[in-house]
Amino acid sequence: MTKPPRFRVIQGTPAPDTPVEQVRKRIRPMAKPPAMIQCHRCGGREVIETKTGVVFRDGKYSAGTKQYLCVSCLLRGERVLIA
Repeated sequence: MTKPPRFRVIQGTPAPDTPVEQVRKRIRPMAKPPAMIQCHRCGGREVIETKTGVVFRDGKYSAGTKQYLCVSCLLRGERVLIA
């Protein structure tokens, strides 16, 4: 039996230079306060705190793992974890 060919990385097309992408390019390198978290993908500074694996017992939520998600990436259907 022959092995299937391995995946190779190809040079993809660059993202379209839309007005939204121009704003993202401008925001990413901007200075921010040291304590403020920022999305590494889009540069957004809005986050949602989520918990995965939560158990509902005796009328209370317990356990679970906290995660912070970027709001703007989440609205585009991407789940980007921050810090």
